[in-house]
Amino acid sequence: MPHALVIEDDDGVLDVVREKMISMGHSHDVACCQTEAEEHLLKTAYDYILLDLAIPVAYKGRPDREYGRNLLHKIKGELGHSLTPVVVMTANDIDSYHLAVELLKEGAEDFVGKPFGEKHPLEKKIRTALEKHPARDACAEKSDPVTKSDRPCQPLREVFLDFYPDRVELSGHKLSGPANSTQTRKVLDLLKHKTLTADRKAYDGNYIGKHALGIHDNGQKAAADAVRQIREAAQRILKEKQHLECGGSDIITNRDKGYAFGPKIRVRDGGPDAEEAEKKKFTQKQIAALRELRRDRLLTRKMLGQRLNIRLDALDKEMGPLEQKGLVGRTGAGAAMRFELKLDPLAVGSPQNAMK
Repeated sequence: MPHALVIEDDDGVLDVVREKMISMGHSHDVACCQTEAEEHLLKTAYDYILLDLAIPVAYKGRPDREYGRNLLHKIKGELGHSLTPVVVMTANDIDSYHLAVELLKEGAEDFVGKPFGEKHPLEKKIRTALEKHPARDACAEKSDPVTKSDRPCQPLREVFLDFYPDRVELSGHKLSGPANSTQTRKVLDLLKHKTLTADRKAYDGNYIGKHALGIHDNGQKAAADAVRQIREAAQRILKEKQHLECGGSDIITNRDKGYAFGPKIRVRDGGPDAEEAEKKKFTQKQIAALRELRRDRLLTRKMLGQRLNIRLDALDKEMGPLEQKGLVGRTGAGAAMRFELKLDPLAVGSPQNAMK
């Protein structure tokens, strides 16, 4: 199955392209700006690329066809896709002979006008490009090719998802770029917030569309597309770099509480160094208490004291600072008094997996 990158910032055009590619039996990733496209191209090989000439540099930015031409130069140069056919999509001066000549000289395989139709048949342009450049393993033309291995893949184990200001790393390999730079990074950051705050709200497509992508009406499609891209990129990293096999729902689940990271994805804000620095702020008993509350969410005072093997008065002294910081809450009184974890202080991922 041919796999393409579609670089287009207009949702209406994207809907049309998606339908055509589904009909043709092609899979695809979507980039809505130059930054997001470069991120995809640095880690994925494609059989062909559909490039909107007028794109923004960053998500929701001002589109300009010079940005599309700049990206075309990079695709054929430093990004290492010199053999990948690029079909340029444009509504600007499409009948201009001079524009056509310029695009072909700059490395485009062909160009097609918008809106698509009999005069501008997108499917025909794609098929012609693939006839000249049959679908292949384009990794060979990348500057940093994936090393093939006969090593069998193993089932997914716990892996770290580390968040930094300039990137997100999955098991030590770059998954996404700087904060606020792409749709996928925005969605990753929102799901990080859900994980680290143990937020019980349902982060469904509309919620993610509104709070991560800035789409206030009918954001489900854009959210689903961003989640799909994250899942596919994560699966490729784990399979090619770590020899781990998993499904998309192992990366991001979508159940009654909406989208969330899978139970084997352990989130760290700032990476392992930040985690260790944060741990130093707590005593060993406090860390143990947090671990127990992570496991069961709600424990009676007596039960928690037994698990930590300390007297109840000593337990109260250990839990006091955690309550003052808003990390732990207590309900009830006397024998019925219970502790509950309110906030993950160590940023180590989902409650059932952290601090093991």
